[in-house]
Amino acid sequence: MKLKHRLQRLADKLPPPPPDRTEAQKRWERVQDRFCRLLGQAEDLFSPDEDAAVEQGFRPLTEGRVLEGPYGRWLGHLMEGRCRLPELNPEAMKALLLAWLSSEVEGSWVCRGCGLEYPHRKAPLSQWRLLPGKVPLVGSPPWYDLPAFFRACPHCGASDFDVEWAHPVTGGGRAWQELDGYVGVPAGPA
Repeated sequence: MKLKHRLQRLADKLPPPPPDRTEAQKRWERVQDRFCRLLGQAEDLFSPDEDAAVEQGFRPLTEGRVLEGPYGRWLGHLMEGRCRLPELNPEAMKALLLAWLSSEVEGSWVCRGCGLEYPHRKAPLSQWRLLPGKVPLVGSPPWYDLPAFFRACPHCGASDFDVEWAHPVTGGGRAWQELDGYVGVPAGPA
């Protein structure tokens, strides 16, 4: 299939971390390999239309516009150490790849439990529906039934309230930064 060849070209074009960070470069290469392997495993689950859509989603990356397109943000955040790529099952990888393609993606979350970044869906105020028996901001969330791609982390199942935005994730201090699938500088002992 053309997608596997394009993915290899993608892996060849993605910029490595600076050369003086050889350990980070090795970690990035391992994450690239994992990403391609997980994609290959998820590919068996795609319908022909999904396969075509995912291939189209990777087109900017395989054409050298490395951090563009629907997967550019995720790959960029992986490179920068703002999230990690855990060992996902094929169903979770498929769900992530398809969710990132949606025009409804508004941003992304990073799971505080495992470090996986996953997209969150636009939720205009017109779509906010109060859950039965709930009072806004009283008791524990959720208070509203909002549209979502995922109701929990697709990898570890942590609550979608146990997340943070990707952009402030820099440096260490998070337990998942010590796990495999993380490219950035490990947090080290506290």
